[in-house]
Amino acid sequence: MNAALRADPTALRVNLTVPTTAVRIGPFSFDGLKALVGMDLAEALAPLMIGPKYQRPGGSGVVDVYPLAIPEGEGLSLPVKLMGELGFYNLSGALVLIVPPAVVDVVTAQLATEIAAGEALGPRFTAGASGGTVAEFAVRLRAGMRKAVPLGRFGEIGVEAR
Repeated sequence: MNAALRADPTALRVNLTVPTTAVRIGPFSFDGLKALVGMDLAEALAPLMIGPKYQRPGGSGVVDVYPLAIPEGEGLSLPVKLMGELGFYNLSGALVLIVPPAVVDVVTAQLATEIAAGEALGPRFTAGASGGTVAEFAVRLRAGMRKAVPLGRFGEIGVEAR
């Protein structure tokens, strides 16, 4: 956890929610999300976390919740096998979402109201950190705002503004 970020008034505060994909059978465990991105998500998010990861019931099962504070100009992008990249960063107080081109229509539908109201922009296609094409959406967050992308039987990945 990053105690210094807790005091940063300019940092965007969000909860990142992802499906709980860890399965334990006796001494063995398998984490589908870790296999997909090639690393433990909690370790990747640790520099931005302002509280411990916890679990809660979600719309399609249990979700892992990561409380984050994202300072100006900072963020994270992770390669996702066979899809491209997923990530986010803080651009002058707007949350920029980085998504693979394959999910542009789903994200556009989720942000349709905000795009129509001028509170969100996108998609903007650009080169991602890994060199492939990604789409970016910029969103002005409001306290309590929640957006999620359904992942079928796996649940959803979402962002909740705090």
